[in-house]
Amino acid sequence: MVRAHRSLDLIKRIRLNAFGILWRAAVLYLGWAIVWPTKFNNLGPHPKPAPDYEAAMKLTEAFQKSDSAVATGGASIIFVHGHRTPRAFVLFHGLTNSPRQFSKLAATLSDSGDNVFVPRLPEHALQGATSSDLARLTAESLRDVADASIDIASGLGDTVVVLGVSLGGNEAAWTAQFRKVGRVVILAPALGLSHMSTRVETPVMNLMLRVPNYSKVEGPDTLRPDRELGWSSRGVGQMLRLGTAIRRDADKHPPGARDIRVLVNAHDHTVNREAIDELVEHWSAAGGRVAMYELADSLRLPHDIVDPDELTGNTRVTYPVILALLYGSTPAANSGARVITPH
Repeated sequence: MVRAHRSLDLIKRIRLNAFGILWRAAVLYLGWAIVWPTKFNNLGPHPKPAPDYEAAMKLTEAFQKSDSAVATGGASIIFVHGHRTPRAFVLFHGLTNSPRQFSKLAATLSDSGDNVFVPRLPEHALQGATSSDLARLTAESLRDVADASIDIASGLGDTVVVLGVSLGGNEAAWTAQFRKVGRVVILAPALGLSHMSTRVETPVMNLMLRVPNYSKVEGPDTLRPDRELGWSSRGVGQMLRLGTAIRRDADKHPPGARDIRVLVNAHDHTVNREAIDELVEHWSAAGGRVAMYELADSLRLPHDIVDPDELTGNTRVTYPVILALLYGSTPAANSGARVITPH
């Protein structure tokens, strides 16, 4: 009987020791995941601009081959007039959305006589996919799409004008920093997460990139099969990684874009305003031509101010502001957008 008790005590001690070892290993791993530096130096540009319209269309055809497995309404959009136009617009959609987000705005720009390209971002709008599939997203693949899109637009128009919202805002900000284009309009870029100081953003990003992925998968929207509702921690981490790469390069080099317009929404509780303000300040300090505008809180607008299908959105208010910025003018005084100076 005594031997049995001693055996049980020994087993308990072994289990406790094993638990302690595993616990310490987990703490050490989390500590490593938080503090070990993440690589950003491989997220620069690899420009190969199309020299003319014909070359741009060949690049577009090659790009669209990746759309073979997309859900209905989720393919890249290309509106062209059969020749090079004064302007070529590139529109980058947001996280979990698709090019359809810009279908109405793209048609408006095309109707004015310019060529328009709306690329599908990697791992988005895939048939039967959920937000967990966004775990395959990488900052490199996002960079590659931004690079390829500007290469295409360079042959489609004399001046390249870029617009992006949320994750697409990061794509637009990357373009503004790294590519020599005419104008970039950045809407609510997801450079950081709301209610999180930029001081702790890097450790949080590191964790998202290194611990196992967690996805919140929401039920599919039968009216929008092109959307992957929910979110993926790994995908968000890669989005933040691209944003951090932009901000770090802006600390050292002036932006490549000749004209940068940033539009934020005072009622937006999704993105980190501090990170946006810091980037604008760095661009301004480096001699960049950058202006910042803010949509009034009283408009009660959602984070997505572009998608006409957004239930709480109001594109009758936002589109005139966005179009004014795209065409290089100042939004009307009664538009609900005011010029601001970052803190």
